[in-house]
Amino acid sequence: MGQRINLKTIITKIGLLSILVTFTQCATSQKIDETAPLQFKDAYFQNWVSGVRGGGAGFMVYLPVDGTSDIQLETVYFKGKEVKLSFDNSTSVYSGRYTDPKTVRKDIVMSSDPKEEYNNKVSEIEEKIPFELKEGECIIAYVKNGAKGYFKLDKLQEKELKAYPMRPRQ
Repeated sequence: MGQRINLKTIITKIGLLSILVTFTQCATSQKIDETAPLQFKDAYFQNWVSGVRGGGAGFMVYLPVDGTSDIQLETVYFKGKEVKLSFDNSTSVYSGRYTDPKTVRKDIVMSSDPKEEYNNKVSEIEEKIPFELKEGECIIAYVKNGAKGYFKLDKLQEKELKAYPMRPRQ
């Protein structure tokens, strides 16, 4: 009799755990639209590096759109990163810039007086994006009529690396 109760308890716990995992997966998954609500000309990304040590490195995402629309693009998820988008009315291009925090040099105050070290900033920890993406794929979050949606672009073209100069030309 004692073994039956233990077996029932184990089966019940496994069942509850399975249900919990299922609901957790459903809650974190996002519905991705099959077709993009906007037409893009030539969407691409471009890696960049600063010419100054500690100046940073990262990538830019460019999403040129055809015409005007009531849809506003907010965020692009690309290369495992979340990048906010901004729109340039003159060129009709959404763009987003990602800077790898590990490539930016931060000044740190080291002192025997803890009060002087108080203003040191804590390193930011990047959160994992809620999507599984293959190489070159991106998910774009948008808002249309107050409702948030997502769609996927299968392949962003890569343009040549942009290396910023160490100092301005004279």
